[in-house]
Amino acid sequence: MSDEMALGLDEAYAVKTPEDNRRLYAKWAATYESSFVDAKQYRYPKAISEVFNEHVPLDSDEVARVIDIGCGTGLTGMYLSHLRSKLEIDGLDISPEMLEEARRKKRADDSAVYSHLNECDLTQPVVNRFESYDALICSGTFTHGHLGPDALKNVLALVRPAGWIVIGVNNEHFVGKDFQAELDSLANAKQITAPEILKIDVYEKGSPHFGDQARVILAQII
Repeated sequence: MSDEMALGLDEAYAVKTPEDNRRLYAKWAATYESSFVDAKQYRYPKAISEVFNEHVPLDSDEVARVIDIGCGTGLTGMYLSHLRSKLEIDGLDISPEMLEEARRKKRADDSAVYSHLNECDLTQPVVNRFESYDALICSGTFTHGHLGPDALKNVLALVRPAGWIVIGVNNEHFVGKDFQAELDSLANAKQITAPEILKIDVYEKGSPHFGDQARVILAQII
């Protein structure tokens, strides 16, 4: 088995720094979907897209703009574009190799899922290159070895006032890193509304990891 095919959750959870992250996903990008998403029946991008579709009201008469942070190979954007075909979706990720995979993702009409894809270290405050977004979505990025609760404030400026954030956080990571305290602080500072927290399954039934869950933060920017 190649090094790329052998990569998985243990390696992903073990990264410590942004450079560790870049090195891991440079090796893993080309086989990430076959060796992990398909092999482990990983449904997180699909599940969070369904939460977004069910809970986020956006004006259907205008083209709403969404930023997918930590977009990886683009699965979240792809699923979301199938549910909300009129959305204009941009993506950010720390790995240029993962972004190359995301560029290949297509909508139902065979057009590109993402309008713009840019490399970005989300452990630092993010400067928006474009007009503020109507919503932000994120799956699989706030987890062990990746982003902690202190990174939440780094991305809020990407979204317009009254715009939405839909951010998934690994359940154990949410508790262990006390994301609730950071959310309470952001709400008390009038940066976001009091968040609604939902739970979703990260893997399909039959997966060796079935039972692992994520919490989804739903809130609006103030």
